[in-house]
Parts: sequence; structure tokens; C-alpha cells
Amino acid sequence: MTPPRSDGFVRMPDAEFEAILTRAAEEGAKRALADVGLDGDEAALDIRDLARSSTASAWCAAPPCRPPSA
Repeated sequence: MTPPRSDGFVRMPDAEFEAILTRAAEEGAKRALADVGLDGDEAALDIRDLARSSTASAWCAAPPCRPPSA
């Protein structure tokens, strides 16, 4: 099916356009995560581990190394 055109531009309802953008963003994000090995059943755990290690390394970014005060 050829989408309707007006003055050389493709015309579609806003909701349809938003749905296309959402699907493209989701598929792109999934592909990017898969490219760096953060996909599959263990992905959520891997991401949590990365977040914890980045937080831990931020504590020790400058000497002296101590956890942030609560």
C-alpha cells in the first residue's frame, strides 16, 4: 500500500507516526544493547551490576577513598 502524499510529502495520522517512531526507538535500543552483550535473560542483572560498579568507582574517584556520607 502506498501512503498518501501531499506536495511530495507522505501524510499520515499523528498517532501512526508516533507508533512508528516508538517501534523504531525500541528496536534500536534492543539492537544497541545486544551489540554490547546486554540482552537475554540475564540482561537486567548485568545492567544492575554495571550500575553498582560505576557507583562504587565514583566513590573512589579521588583520594581518600571513602563511601559518600548518608
